[in-house]
Amino acid sequence: MERAGHRWTTRALTAGTLLAGGCLLFGFGLRLAGIDPGAADPRQLDQVLRAAAELRPWGWSMIGVLLLLATPAAGLVTTFFELRVGQPRVALLALVVLGVLGVAIVVASR
Repeated sequence: MERAGHRWTTRALTAGTLLAGGCLLFGFGLRLAGIDPGAADPRQLDQVLRAAAELRPWGWSMIGVLLLLATPAAGLVTTFFELRVGQPRVALLALVVLGVLGVAIVVASR
């Protein structure tokens, strides 16, 4: 029995983790440099991006957190596309888990 590929899922999870870690590390470095964090509402993406553009540690740290939270969802989407031909049940299960995550986000944001 041939094993289904998982190369792209691994790459998506690794890339998301490395990008998130890089953003968090950059924000930490900015804070160590003595730059005012300048925190704002994390639910306002424009404020997060503005803080990152102004090189405020809070903005970069929030981008890192958002990337870290989005990484599993990206991995599930990648898993779906990788396994939809060879293992359709597993691919559908990835979509079900993604749906559960979506419902949890909606419930948690209220």
